[in-house]
Formats: sequence, structure tokens, C-alpha cells
Amino acid sequence: MVIHLALHFPKGYIAHPFWPAREKLINLQKESGVNRARSLDKREKTLRAYLESKGMTIEEYRLLEIEAARPFYTAPDGEIVIPAHQLHGLLGQAAQLAPASVRLAKVEQIRILLEFDDLRTGKHKADGVWERFVPVKSGTGQMLSNQRGLRSDPYLSDVTATGLLRVLHDDLEKKARQFLAWAGQEIGVGAARKMGWGRFKIAEWRNG
Repeated sequence: MVIHLALHFPKGYIAHPFWPAREKLINLQKESGVNRARSLDKREKTLRAYLESKGMTIEEYRLLEIEAARPFYTAPDGEIVIPAHQLHGLLGQAAQLAPASVRLAKVEQIRILLEFDDLRTGKHKADGVWERFVPVKSGTGQMLSNQRGLRSDPYLSDVTATGLLRVLHDDLEKKARQFLAWAGQEIGVGAARKMGWGRFKIAEWRNG
């Protein structure tokens, strides 16, 4: 069964993707020691020397920075999408947390029963940038400083995303809708969900 779906995000949506380019950039910065340099001039010299030893130009490094900083997932035509893999991640988390009366299936089964396409937002650029101060922590969650770091994320505001959802069996339709509605209200999709971003309501659910 194919469902034509529209999800409305009243507050909005933040993607905050972690691209392969971000991983490469972080590793380059760690290995080069550039972040330990105390002046801009020394940082530049340290970085250039390391890149030269790896056969990489500073121009290639700058392009990697741009690629790593892309704030949204996009379709080939540049339209911002909410990617299927984020929606499938939502299903997995909801299967773990939903009460028995709402739960559609076990975590191991949920992505077989429900399958999303990327959902299109109709937007090609952010509606704004959300800035806030957050504690600076290590990868293990340990506080590194009492000083707070400024974080910025482009967002889409009051957006409706549309696309297709495939439900494996027709007799699952009613419960699938109930399950997705619960997931949108209680969990959400994307980044900063604890702050209300990425929470959605089902605006359209049309069979066929």
C-alpha cells in the first residue's frame, strides 16, 4: 500500500547532517594539530605544512570545509528534503519507546513494515538561523569548560514536507498512522528535538 503523506512541522526542522566530509575534516584537524596553535598565523602555517605532506592543497581543504558545512539534505534539483534515513531512524526509536497500545512492531521489524521516500519541503534555502549557547563537552559527555560555546543551525520554519510512505500490509494502515502520529508528537525528526524542533503532525494521509 502506498500512502501520499504530508507532515507539518509547526515550529520547524533542523537537519544538522554529519557528512563524510565532516569526518574527513575533523581527522585532518586532529592529525595536523592545527587547533592547538595559538595564533591565526601559526594555525595557517601548521595547516599548510600538514596538507603539503599529504599532497593536498589549501584550496581542496577549503572545498572540504564547504562540503562539510552543508546544513540540509537536498534533492538533485536543490530542493531541501527530509531524508528517508532520518525518518527510518525515527521509526526505530519510536518502536523502542512507544507504549504497547501504539507500538506497531519490534525494532527489528519496523523498517520492513514501513518504508519512506525522501520527503520534499518545497524550499531551497533556510528560513533563518537558530543560535544558542551550549555547554562544551568531550566525546564522552564530560564538561570541558564552564564557558559556553555558541552553536548555530539553519532551520526551516513552519514547514510541510510531502512524499510517499509504503505500508507492507493493507490491514496495518490504521495502526501505522496512529504509530507515526505518536512518533511525530513525542520524538520528532532531525536535530534539536528536545527543544521542540522536528516535531510534526500528520497533515495528509491519502491511500493510493
